[in-house]
Amino acid sequence: MACGLIPVLYGGFVTDSGPSWRAIVARPGASPIEGLVDAVIDFMLKSKRITTDEVILHRAIVNSLLRSGPEGLLEIARYLQTDKQENIFFLIDQFEEIFRHRHDHGETTENDAQLYVNLFLTAVKQDTVPVYVAFTMRSEFIGECAAFPGLTRLINSSSYLVPQLTREQKKIAIEGPTAVAGGQISQRLVKRLLNDMGNDQDQLPILQHALMRTWDYWALNHEPGEPLDIRHYTAIGRIAQALSQHANEAFDELSLRDKVIAEVLFKNITEKNQENRGMRRPARLGLIAQLAECSVAEAMHVVEHFRKPGRSFLMPAAHIPLTEDSMIELSHESLIRIWNRLEVWVEDEFESAAMYKRLSEAAAMYQIGKTGLWRPPDLQLALNWQKKQKPTREWGQRYDEAFERAIVFLDTSRITYEAELKNLEMMQRRVLRRTRATAVILGIAFIVAILFFVYAYLQKLQADADRRYAEVQRNEAQVQREEALKQKTEADRQKLDAISARELADNYNKELHSSIQELEVAKRAAEAALEKARIEEQRAIAAGTVAKENAELAELKKEEAELNYQLANGLYMLAIAQNLATKSVQEDDDKDLAGLQAMQGYIFHSRYRGKVYDPYIYRGLYSALTKLAGASYNGMKIQGPPRVHLRSLVVSEKNNSFFTSGADGRIYKCDYDKLTNAVTGYVTPYPSKVIAMSQDETYLVNGSDSTFLQVHSLKGGGKSQVINGFNGATNDIEFIPGSSDFIVSSGGKTLSRVNAQTGEKQVLLTLPMELKSINIRADGKILAGAAWSGQVILVDLVKNSYITLADDAATRVLSVNFSPSGNYLAYGLDDVTNRRGLVRLYDFATRETRQFTGHRAGVNDVAFSPDEQLLASAGLDKRLQLYVLNNPEDLPVEMENNNGFVWDIAFAKGSSLLIAACSESEIRVWPTSPTDLANRICPALTRNMTQDEWQKYVGDQIAYESTCPGPSAAH
Repeated sequence: MACGLIPVLYGGFVTDSGPSWRAIVARPGASPIEGLVDAVIDFMLKSKRITTDEVILHRAIVNSLLRSGPEGLLEIARYLQTDKQENIFFLIDQFEEIFRHRHDHGETTENDAQLYVNLFLTAVKQDTVPVYVAFTMRSEFIGECAAFPGLTRLINSSSYLVPQLTREQKKIAIEGPTAVAGGQISQRLVKRLLNDMGNDQDQLPILQHALMRTWDYWALNHEPGEPLDIRHYTAIGRIAQALSQHANEAFDELSLRDKVIAEVLFKNITEKNQENRGMRRPARLGLIAQLAECSVAEAMHVVEHFRKPGRSFLMPAAHIPLTEDSMIELSHESLIRIWNRLEVWVEDEFESAAMYKRLSEAAAMYQIGKTGLWRPPDLQLALNWQKKQKPTREWGQRYDEAFERAIVFLDTSRITYEAELKNLEMMQRRVLRRTRATAVILGIAFIVAILFFVYAYLQKLQADADRRYAEVQRNEAQVQREEALKQKTEADRQKLDAISARELADNYNKELHSSIQELEVAKRAAEAALEKARIEEQRAIAAGTVAKENAELAELKKEEAELNYQLANGLYMLAIAQNLATKSVQEDDDKDLAGLQAMQGYIFHSRYRGKVYDPYIYRGLYSALTKLAGASYNGMKIQGPPRVHLRSLVVSEKNNSFFTSGADGRIYKCDYDKLTNAVTGYVTPYPSKVIAMSQDETYLVNGSDSTFLQVHSLKGGGKSQVINGFNGATNDIEFIPGSSDFIVSSGGKTLSRVNAQTGEKQVLLTLPMELKSINIRADGKILAGAAWSGQVILVDLVKNSYITLADDAATRVLSVNFSPSGNYLAYGLDDVTNRRGLVRLYDFATRETRQFTGHRAGVNDVAFSPDEQLLASAGLDKRLQLYVLNNPEDLPVEMENNNGFVWDIAFAKGSSLLIAACSESEIRVWPTSPTDLANRICPALTRNMTQDEWQKYVGDQIAYESTCPGPSAAH
């Protein structure tokens, strides 16, 4: 409009309305009426209608006229006319800002918006005063015009949709300014710019910015006679990253204090609506200073840093003086969508505001009795939000006035839930007491069963004795029977031989008969005794079997009771351990107490066989160690510039050293045990992007954003070898296992194979996509590649062919890595649609893909531990996460406390350490095992818990013990 319509008006090409025109350009801004007043006064100053001494008076007059009613703009037009034939033209730029005022809280703001629109509607409808109006706004806001009566009809009758530039027009826009400035631009760069622009809504602003940055880089780094070319364009991050890279450079130049202020500043001049669309939200400089808890001068210094010439990220422009009442806003909304750091801030502010609004709504509902107090997980999420964001009254009142009510509701919920937890602990103790009582009862039953068993055994012994006695009696009866038979036979013989002695024989027979009867009685008695013995024997055997079964049952019941008790007690103690670890994180006043809580939790967790990688135990130990040994005890700053992005690292498998490279072009050699580093003699004049080391640790290769590589000999010394001829910057380098050859992924979408010893180069493949990251399987036959455009491919290095394993256009794949066995492939993504980072694990055996979440920005690197039990991921949200592959359902172990983005990670000393290369010239060395953390805590403590502390944090149901063997208890 400013470059097309206004020159046409001033040139007299609109003949129907006359050649005399006066154009006034305004924006609704933070205050629509005030913005229009400022535009009118600025016009009067530039046309020398008034002097600077008369500004205050005329500002009051103009403001009064505009607020007098719908006819106010006509009065202003008459006031500005030098004659009645002069046309007054108002150009209202970025008119969509007026819709924000309708949604703001407050009747005054909404009335100003309605008055603002009515001024222009009234001016357009009349034909007495020659007033003309033009609105510019983004097309997606046309539907919101219906909120103002009459505006939709006016828009429909006079709207003009500005089309996108054609490809030829874009080419002219690229080549024209370069030629005017006396420079040259290569045709391949022009084609690359046209292809990279696409159809994005921000194409023209980001093209303008990218060309400005490319020109500045070319002016400082071009060879004699060299035109603007792809290497200069690539160095500034191309269209996709130029604006983000420029903003990050500006941010990195700030001090630590100013960075905090800058984060508060950008969070409060941006917002995200319910349609997930980022928007500008101007804020007063004084309010920003209050929210950042700094002086107005400090906030003003940060604003000046981001709006100085050559940057212009903030408005008002650099030539306008700032005051406490100045309204600060973004110069263009494209910064929200392109600057990755601001995107994270906007998302963080949106989530924080959403949590506060939920909390405030719940507090309001609770106040009128329509809901209850919060409980986990809502309560825990709110407490985590409160601890992280530390909301203030000034911040909260921007979203809801009832800040104190919301905070009181949260505190009440926390206190009530803590009381419920204490009651739950008491109930668990009661259950334990009941379990102990049950165990005692079962123990007594076991003893009684043993007594029954002994009694039955004695009865069996008695039955055995009776049986033996009956057997003796039976044998004696049998002998007597045989003897009786002999006597009967003798008697019969005597009867035949001595008939004469019949009487004597009869008498003898009577005696014999009597004897036989006695013998039969004895026999029956013996048989009865034997039967009795058998019955007693059977009873004894039966009693012994029952007793034995009762004893075995009692033993089983006892074992079951003991097992249930041990299980319940173990779960209880593991819960106590996690509770102690959580309390250790929250303990801010006494570092010894924090260490004792974390250490005692670890002791209970180990004693009762908790999982090795428990996120609560790990976080408690690490938090306690940072309080005892300092927040940077496991970090080191590399020598040299203070804010170097360390983009890559490689770890030696033969000793405790590793190499890392930074954006300053230098390579550093470090020691992860001593946390020391030194600058090597290997250096490149361009920002280093990646380094790689051969398996035998003979060669170290360095790739940058230039078109060549450097091969350094780690053993022979001598001059480094330079390998030229690559089509653009180096994205990644991987040595083939057991070989001095390595694979290079570079610009131009090529994969090349290079021999580190001879420097011989061979192009393997030219792909339809550019690979951001590559990794080679342990057998050296398959290469995995990750593409910016969302593909994961597998390349057969024997046949020089490839297949696509995954393709998701909604994501960018930033990293890829094979497991040591080659059975799994992990890759990290940037989910652009949902603004989060993802890790996916592909199983070659089952062909299934498992997904891990937790990152809030893209995942720069993934790494498997050598024992293949752990999977680590690092992201642009400053987080490291450790997933236990055998327990995929568990929460990841989070390694926070990094001062910047994490670019590259690697395991060291087997699987015991995880090394991270970060921004801010920082290296972090993280122990992966909670045991390694625990071994450092006791030597740093000066005391043990007191009895009162033990009862308060552990409980009086658990016997007191010294957490650490050396220190004594505090008094």
